[in-house]
Amino acid sequence: MGSPTYTVSMWFRKILVPVDGSENSMRALELAVDFSLRYGSRVTVFYACDRCSDKETIQKLVREKIEDRIDYDFRVADVPRDSSTSNEIIKVLSEGVFDAVIMGARGNTTNSDINTGSNALSVVVNAPVTVIVVR
Repeated sequence: MGSPTYTVSMWFRKILVPVDGSENSMRALELAVDFSLRYGSRVTVFYACDRCSDKETIQKLVREKIEDRIDYDFRVADVPRDSSTSNEIIKVLSEGVFDAVIMGARGNTTNSDINTGSNALSVVVNAPVTVIVVR
């Protein structure tokens, strides 16, 4: 078998993690932190908000989850009326800076029967990079 290779580290050098405070998005963040610790991935946490008054609350949740284990960037985008959260995520990914996105399967939707939300589906279909969906 030979010594381990770290090909994975090249696939995940820069990871975008969209968060909304939901349990699934926090699990996605935990996976991204693990990738960072194992492979040296650079993590950017992204909050696309229509109620940006929640920004401090989301930042606090992120800080508590990361606990100074890694350095990360935190970006916020106000979602315009003629756009959507998934469009804003795709827009950031289209900048060509990221190798992958790790996101929760569904956010704070009220319908618990839905396994995968519309934002995750849209990102999976339209993202120009690898997408890992966390349940």
